[in-house]
Amino acid sequence: MKVLLTGAGGFLGKRIALSLIDKGATGLRLHYRQKPPDATLTALAARAPNLVVEGAAANLLARGSLDSMVQGVDCIVHAAAGMRGAAADMFANSVIGTRNLLEAACAAPVRRIVLISSFAVYRTEPLDKGALLGETTPTEEVGANKGPYGYAKTRQEQLFLEFQREHGFESVILRPGVIYGPASSALSPRVGINAMGLFFSLGGSATLPLTYVDNCADAVAQATLSAPPGSVFNVVDDDLPSCREYLNLYRRQVRAMKTLPIPYWMLLQGSRLLERYHRVSKGQLPAVFTPYVVRSMYRPLRYDNAALKAIGWRQGVATAQAIELTLRTWREQKT
Repeated sequence: MKVLLTGAGGFLGKRIALSLIDKGATGLRLHYRQKPPDATLTALAARAPNLVVEGAAANLLARGSLDSMVQGVDCIVHAAAGMRGAAADMFANSVIGTRNLLEAACAAPVRRIVLISSFAVYRTEPLDKGALLGETTPTEEVGANKGPYGYAKTRQEQLFLEFQREHGFESVILRPGVIYGPASSALSPRVGINAMGLFFSLGGSATLPLTYVDNCADAVAQATLSAPPGSVFNVVDDDLPSCREYLNLYRRQVRAMKTLPIPYWMLLQGSRLLERYHRVSKGQLPAVFTPYVVRSMYRPLRYDNAALKAIGWRQGVATAQAIELTLRTWREQKT
């Protein structure tokens, strides 16, 4: 199978390229926003001498310019997305770029398309404490209540499914939890936030749905090459820590810092007050932590990866080892 991988220069994309090679892709075309790095292409080609590795430079926001990039591939793994920045940028890079890519792919046509989505698309707000979040958990109808990133990823997945219904390509969707590794940012907002010289610990005893970047990439490659059409997969590792356990490891091994634990009930009540003040003050303070966000992100849930294991995925790097490697790298980067 010849695969086009978008976002090949990203944190996850770099690892997906390696996993696709190791798991038997017969051809690989790597998309970069700028000129493809020759050294990277050479190194990947050396990893599998019989594999043709190509680079492609393209701006996914340039509608109508992607035809040549998608020609001659059997499958697209769409890992490019807007992860940060202004709301408009996140929407454009996740949704508009996806629309442009799908238009070109369906015109080619490309037989199989794999979308890297997110846990952010799930409608977790009404779930009970301790409920299992699985592939059949309903997704958000709009996603705007979860903020710019949640809205962009929800709309991206909805657009993907609309194109699939119209054009009939083989679809696979992967929804990772918190992707982490030595090159990632330090602490997920699920754990807490820095403000006013303190770290506000918000996740508490809730399980942190981690997936180490190498494990996540292996899951993407496994699903790309062997999952049945129409499959959807949660991507989380085994033996997950709580947010509190992860934070304590970070404080001991990377950086000591003053923390203020905020119980779930207090966070929820504070979010109600903030939302009320946002409304009566006509937006003087942004309503970042709304009750909807708090109930969606910080209520303790359980997570399942049985569907991935059913297609042959196994966690390559144990969670304890992955956390140790990540924290050690962050500690060394400080010195």
